[in-house]
Amino acid sequence: MQHALRGKTVRQHIILAAVIAVLPYLAHAEDELPEVEVKSKAVQPDQPSEKTKSYSVKSTATATRLDTSIRETPQSISVITRQELDDFRILSVNEALSYATGIKVEQFETDRTEYTARGLNITSFQIDGLNSPISFSGTNYGDLDVAVFDRIEVLRGANGLVAGTGNPSATINFVRKRATKDFQAKVDVSAGSWDNRRLDADVSSALNADGSVRGRLVGAYQNRNSYLDRYSTERNVVYGVIEADLSDSTSVAIGHTYQKNDSSGNNFGSLPLLYTDGSKRHYKVSDSPATDWAYMKVDTNVSFAELTHYFNNDWQVKGQLTYKDTGSEGRYNYIDGFEDRATGLGTYTSYPYIYSFATKDHVADIYANGPFELAGRKHELVVGATWSKSYMKEYSRIGDTIGNISVVSFDDLGNFPMPNFGPKSKDSDYQSTTTNLYTAAKLNPTDALKVTVGGSLLSYKLDGVAYGTDQAAKENNKFTPYLGAVLDLSNTISLYASYAGIYKPQVEKGVNLKPLAPLKGKNYEAGIKSEWFNKKLNSSFALFRTEQENQAQAVGTNGTITTYEGIQATTKGYEFDVSGELTDNLNINAGYTRLMSVKGDHDQNVNPFVPRHLVHVTTVYTVPSIENLKVGASLNWQSDTHVDIGTVRYEQDSYATLNLMANYKIDEHWSAAVNLYNVTDEKYLSSMRYAYAGQAFYAAPFSGLATVTWKY
Repeated sequence: MQHALRGKTVRQHIILAAVIAVLPYLAHAEDELPEVEVKSKAVQPDQPSEKTKSYSVKSTATATRLDTSIRETPQSISVITRQELDDFRILSVNEALSYATGIKVEQFETDRTEYTARGLNITSFQIDGLNSPISFSGTNYGDLDVAVFDRIEVLRGANGLVAGTGNPSATINFVRKRATKDFQAKVDVSAGSWDNRRLDADVSSALNADGSVRGRLVGAYQNRNSYLDRYSTERNVVYGVIEADLSDSTSVAIGHTYQKNDSSGNNFGSLPLLYTDGSKRHYKVSDSPATDWAYMKVDTNVSFAELTHYFNNDWQVKGQLTYKDTGSEGRYNYIDGFEDRATGLGTYTSYPYIYSFATKDHVADIYANGPFELAGRKHELVVGATWSKSYMKEYSRIGDTIGNISVVSFDDLGNFPMPNFGPKSKDSDYQSTTTNLYTAAKLNPTDALKVTVGGSLLSYKLDGVAYGTDQAAKENNKFTPYLGAVLDLSNTISLYASYAGIYKPQVEKGVNLKPLAPLKGKNYEAGIKSEWFNKKLNSSFALFRTEQENQAQAVGTNGTITTYEGIQATTKGYEFDVSGELTDNLNINAGYTRLMSVKGDHDQNVNPFVPRHLVHVTTVYTVPSIENLKVGASLNWQSDTHVDIGTVRYEQDSYATLNLMANYKIDEHWSAAVNLYNVTDEKYLSSMRYAYAGQAFYAAPFSGLATVTWKY
């Protein structure tokens, strides 16, 4: 016990020493380097991707809060830029993440989606580098719009340094659009398959004569039916931000995003995959068991404020506050049962109910970063602290026909009569509080070698009640280390290696409906990164290995609640990624992920629904012989997958999807575009994430979207 206490004290002293080390730089910052032009400090080193028009970025701070080029970041990073989002008319996060290396979008229902990387669920999400969970469990409710974002950065591997919890799969960082001094405006009008109608408007400008106050307003409206029977959606998005320079060295920004998703005829659960004899069942792509009285509403409000001060010695201090409020209500009819292959009749059990939840997330972060000198060389340091508090409440109303059994044809399920619903009851009411102290130093022992060393100190508390069971978990001063090194072989090629600890409190419930013990483990990565064509193209090759304890593995259900067990799991594989400009006329974003194994503690194959091979290639070519014409293609391919439904193995063959685009610039202000999706009309299940329970549904067939754009 004394040894453990000494270890904890040493870790606290490490963080404290880093804080103390920063103070002299901040205290005397205004007196140093008086010849420096202070106004230039306000110019950020990384331009928004909407300005560069590139398929890559010059730098990123997602891994360590130290603004670093992709080549000098000792982990795998992919970026979906605004140019790529616009070229392929990508409108939602689900669509966007399918363009990122190694990411599998698991849309297991029409309005619920999860994401995996390196064989594991992604639960770490950020907005502008600040933790912003999409839900307690990492499940995305509704369809998150991307109109408000400049780019999406995907950091693969553990990110316990600034995220506080070392999620071993990936961290998704959504980077917002920001206000500009120069006036700019853009309007997109789109129409497409299944009565898909979309309007986007985006305007930004200085709000005073000298541009010290700037504002931006973004809005989007979409209404569409679906290839699925009875399903339709409507989405409204509004985002506004005001930024102001309080002085030459101090700036402030405040903003708010509102998104409302309304859907009707949505499924909860989906198509029974087997007949009663265990044989595989086939459906039309449009088939759905959802009723026309089913619906889901999701309202999300995100408010933020930030204050940044630049010192004369190249140090800065930045404070951020975020408040996120998400509320959802839905009426569902979950159907459990199978049909007889010969008669076409089935025994179905109905579970109709109304489910709603409300979550509130409060996040505060402050950090300081900048250069320092040691042993005659210049290095960089960041020290910060993050505090967050999240609340979750769940309610339900049960239909009076719950559990009733009737023998019907599948075709009759959509006409299942709406029952009477009972009184509203509170199922869950719990909260979590997290404090994370972090520090990292990027050391430059030689011109060719850069070493990043750091760690975080996490304290966490979960308490409350969920479905009649106490939710309790607590951890004080849990230290998570981070170590990375980059060795330059030339001006354009580097070797790198990194080690990151894994520690993540979990809300996944065991069979006793209590949260699983925290996820613990280690993440190793090594590879080679390159910059080509005057740093316009980035490429990387990575080998990775993850060792985990208490990895949540779904084992069944308790009513409508998925239950898990914690297992030991080892994941290893390799990835290749390339993005940027191959020539002045050709952009590319491509990657390949090979999961060599995802093994449990008894050498069992873990998460077989995750493909072991993932390939994506996206290219856009500006045609020299036809002025102002761009054409492009995006290909996704994945290897075969399977799940075991009881004693029956259900397999999905490998498949590929192809998207095409063409954009013609009519004049300085007008352009027209056509986007085609799933051009080969591939038929495949949208996700097999929860297909072990015997249900899944088909992804969208061939569709198209035409867009007219005006911009100034």
